[in-house]
Amino acid sequence: MTEGKTPFDQGMEMWQRMSAGYTDAVTKAVEQAMAQSTGFQAQVNRAVGAAMSAQLEATLTAIRALEVQVQAMAAKVDELLKKQG
Repeated sequence: MTEGKTPFDQGMEMWQRMSAGYTDAVTKAVEQAMAQSTGFQAQVNRAVGAAMSAQLEATLTAIRALEVQVQAMAAKVDELLKKQG
């Protein structure tokens, strides 16, 4: 395999094998990092969705309570106006 090749050619072949292995390793590392990043993003999205859902429910509950209070106050105002008039 190395017969008849110059030391430069042999060095170039060795460099090509090493660089190909390095390129493959880096490519696999990047692919793995991207897969982990995608998985992490999905987890964050689920957590944010759950938190937003809980916050929305709490907000709606507070709005309903305020609505009841406003209705009660409106009824009292109407009653006071009737007494005055």
